[in-house]
Amino acid sequence: MRKLFMLLLLSICFFTAFAFAAQTLVVAFMGDPIWFNPCAKTDDYGASVNRNIFDQLVAQDVNYNLVPQLATSWEVSEDGKEYTFHLRKGVKWHDGEAFTSRDVKYTLESIVNNKGAAYNNVAMITEVVCPDDYTAVVKLQDPYAPFIPFLAWYGTQMMPAHLYEGTDWNDNPANQRPVGTGPFKFVEWIKGDHVTLTKNEEYWGEGPYVDRLVFKIIPDPNTALQAFLNGEADIDVNRPGFNTLSILKMNPEVNVVINPSPSRYYLGFNITDPARPSANLKVREAISCAINKQAIVDKVLGGFGGIGEYFYTPAIPWAIDTNVKAALYDPARADKLLDEAGYPRGNDGWRFAMDLLYFQGADWTDMAAVIKENLEKVGIKVNLGEYEIATWIEKVLNAHNYDIALLNGFQGPDPANLTMRVATGGSLNIMGYSSEVVDWNLKEAAKISDIELRKPYYYAAQAQLAADVPFVPLAEVSYIYIFKTYVEGMDIENPGKIGTGSYALTKLNF
Repeated sequence: MRKLFMLLLLSICFFTAFAFAAQTLVVAFMGDPIWFNPCAKTDDYGASVNRNIFDQLVAQDVNYNLVPQLATSWEVSEDGKEYTFHLRKGVKWHDGEAFTSRDVKYTLESIVNNKGAAYNNVAMITEVVCPDDYTAVVKLQDPYAPFIPFLAWYGTQMMPAHLYEGTDWNDNPANQRPVGTGPFKFVEWIKGDHVTLTKNEEYWGEGPYVDRLVFKIIPDPNTALQAFLNGEADIDVNRPGFNTLSILKMNPEVNVVINPSPSRYYLGFNITDPARPSANLKVREAISCAINKQAIVDKVLGGFGGIGEYFYTPAIPWAIDTNVKAALYDPARADKLLDEAGYPRGNDGWRFAMDLLYFQGADWTDMAAVIKENLEKVGIKVNLGEYEIATWIEKVLNAHNYDIALLNGFQGPDPANLTMRVATGGSLNIMGYSSEVVDWNLKEAAKISDIELRKPYYYAAQAQLAADVPFVPLAEVSYIYIFKTYVEGMDIENPGKIGTGSYALTKLNF
């Protein structure tokens, strides 16, 4: 009898452990977050985790439709300069404190005052007034047509005022142990290994349907893929090279879905230092001519995606001037322009050297190799620098200590997104580019709601970008979904990002 009891006890323990394991979703992830402050700095890795910890006033669904989140509804004044948000009642921070309009005021005003990651999208805010705990009135200096879409985008998650008020938001303990209102609560961060979240049992919205969410940090894409195939992860967002996808598609236990997206790869020039060749317009034009974009699409992207033809994403076609295009592949013209720029070939065949900086990852490495080969054919010696994201951000975005750099980015949900990438002082303007023409046209366009009336301003901005060449559009990106067939709830029938990047993983189950 005792033996039977022990067997039953062991079986109960086994099945309990199995059930718990089945409720833990593991994501093979690219790298460590910088921290978990969702609004202070550009941090793609942190953003993917923060989507599951924090909420926004307004969110986007997988088809880019605006949906209420912490704000249940909102009204806009006739002059377009005042937005009144009615907040969801009964929402609690993960430490038990109530979410109120005080948190809205702190978050939005802090992004403006501290020039956070979404600064360019909310810089027109002059004040946030709180008539009561569940009403927040946001006042703008000028009308800003894409204000609501941008509140649903990057770097605008609501932050807990009761933890941050009166502190330096760059040096707050909550940056390491975040407290949000979202579907998952923070458990631990073991740098270089994993971030673990647990289900928020008091979450106000749908789901989540798994008990634990683990972001397993595996920077090398081949190692991440092997871990995924070995059963150590349920989703792989570490994007193996596109050429690996055809092999993965033959695996009956793996789903591989490829969708178009409004994200793109581009090459940015450091134009802040006049001593660098990249500050010379003819050099930038030459490099644009020297790069074989079709080779990038074919060799790096496996034929998925398209070449970068325009200075804004074709995924938002109404904003594109199809008559304004980037340079075509023409190495002979590149040679001529470099001679005209005053950089003849030396006796060793080289004109000058440039450092090309990029993130860790298969696509980045392969793309850098293509660009290095292209540029060296026209006499530019290229030194490659591969970095994890925090170091890349420090060198490129903060210190401008580079010549040319590879990057990509989501180019929506509105063409006003260009402001943060190319306007003077833009939070993602790695080039240090500044143009009064571009600044003025982007500012005027953002005041207008009518698409037809906005077009001429964006067309004019693109024409100036084509003349100045602060960056080279390289390729239009396809999003890749790689997950086990038993994972349910993946929103894949859409043109948008995979849930691990843009949406909380509240619907996933297995």
